[in-house]
Amino acid sequence: YMRGVRHIQIPTTLLAQVDSSVGGKTAINLKEGKNLIGAFWQPSMVIIDTEVLKTLDARQFATGMAEIIKYGAIFSRSFFDYLKQFSGRDKIMSEMPEVIFKCCDLKRIVVEKDERDTGERMLLNFGHTFGHIIEMLGNYTTHTHGEAVAIGMCIACKYGQSLGITPIGTDKEIADINRQFLLPVGDDIDLSLFAEHIGIDKKAGAGKVSLILLNSIGDSVIVPTSLKDFENTMNTI
Repeated sequence: YMRGVRHIQIPTTLLAQVDSSVGGKTAINLKEGKNLIGAFWQPSMVIIDTEVLKTLDARQFATGMAEIIKYGAIFSRSFFDYLKQFSGRDKIMSEMPEVIFKCCDLKRIVVEKDERDTGERMLLNFGHTFGHIIEMLGNYTTHTHGEAVAIGMCIACKYGQSLGITPIGTDKEIADINRQFLLPVGDDIDLSLFAEHIGIDKKAGAGKVSLILLNSIGDSVIVPTSLKDFENTMNTI
């Protein structure tokens, strides 16, 4: 709508402040999948006021924390360990300006190199390939985006562990910090459903999907995977 109009983003949720307000992606969901219609268009300015976070309920605050955890998992072990020292929302709130700035800066570095999401920017999708399927299966009402990403990160770690890419126990470490910030870990998710829906993901094409896995916490990698290999691996975790 009104393609090319200049706009300013004023994000009022934690999720938007650390993720969707910066980077220039705009999209809507279809019943077939997440973010399948959209464009890249950068805002002229992003204004972030951490005072508005006080208005969020516990669930909406937690959903933003999932994206914050993701940044540590894919880019910075030290940032991940820094987050682990906070026992929950009350403890981390005083540090939120610094936390949000760190997340936005990490995203800025990647987006400046790969605005159109064809290379390094794909690392930001850690947990999202699985998370988007979780959202879709729940008709975008069962789980928030952050809850789905939190579960998706746990599944991605199990997937990487099964291939020998991700160190054993990484899934537990991700699950522990999820629980610390009141996020789910997906113990009740039926993994057999994922192979059926993975092909519609926007990161899929030519019979393959690009999965974001962890060499270790703070070190992520893009792993092109055939849909058949994806199905076979999902049957083993």
